[in-house]
Amino acid sequence: MKISTKICVSLCLGLAAFAAAWFFYPSASSLANAALAEYQIEKMTCGSCISNIETALVGLNGVGSVDINLTSNRGRITYDPDQLDSQTIAAVISSAGYPAKLRLELDQDEYLALQQEQALLGQQYLARIGDRLLARADFEELVKQRSRGAVAAVQNDQLWKTVWQDVLQRELMLSAAEQNKVIVQDGEVDVRLDELRKGHQGLDDLVVKRYGSMDAFRARLHEDMIINRNMEDHVYAGITDPGQQKIMLQQWYAELQSNTDVVIFDRRLKAASQSGGGCGGGGGGCCS
Repeated sequence: MKISTKICVSLCLGLAAFAAAWFFYPSASSLANAALAEYQIEKMTCGSCISNIETALVGLNGVGSVDINLTSNRGRITYDPDQLDSQTIAAVISSAGYPAKLRLELDQDEYLALQQEQALLGQQYLARIGDRLLARADFEELVKQRSRGAVAAVQNDQLWKTVWQDVLQRELMLSAAEQNKVIVQDGEVDVRLDELRKGHQGLDDLVVKRYGSMDAFRARLHEDMIINRNMEDHVYAGITDPGQQKIMLQQWYAELQSNTDVVIFDRRLKAASQSGGGCGGGGGGCCS
């Protein structure tokens, strides 16, 4: 971990505090033939707001799974269309104090097709972040590296959660760079790698221990340079004050979270990602 800090391989880890209740398509429903509705929900501020919405929907016949994303202020709910409709669900959420507007709706056939597609993708991939798919093998290799090969650590859900948050942040930033068509040439990576070798004695040996190979490290360095260039050219272009840069970066990342769909296919990763949280760590009443 020290090496990645010294040579700036991992960027903006301070932004991890922004990681909140990331949103996922419901992976399962107790309803045999469910439909799906997604809502934009206002006035949510913490985990207690989510609990309030869930409580309001408990007594509504025909409701299946309820997934609320505090970051994007969206909620996706499965329901039995023979017992209620999407507008009734929106009215119940709004009556609880959180104005809800229907964004999209999938009927029974459309939602079933979505579930089947995700089940197929889930055989090889753990998640989709925007348009980027996270390969299961790549993620498990990162967990193995972080655990230093310890079997017990690999089985630790908290480790999965920590690695997922790091991967999620990185993939979001790479997705944004792709949208802006940011390019870093191979020659630029070679120059940067030479600079790092001059400044860090024994770099190659340390890299092999940390990343497994120089090729793997070089690929990661390439991505870091892409992320950096995107931030310099598109996030705080022309701003030289570090304090203002930090503010711009935080605002940009918050918008990036809000505007990017994140879908987790793997049940274990989904459970680990959703563990913890609450209002101030105690699930308490910051929502009125």
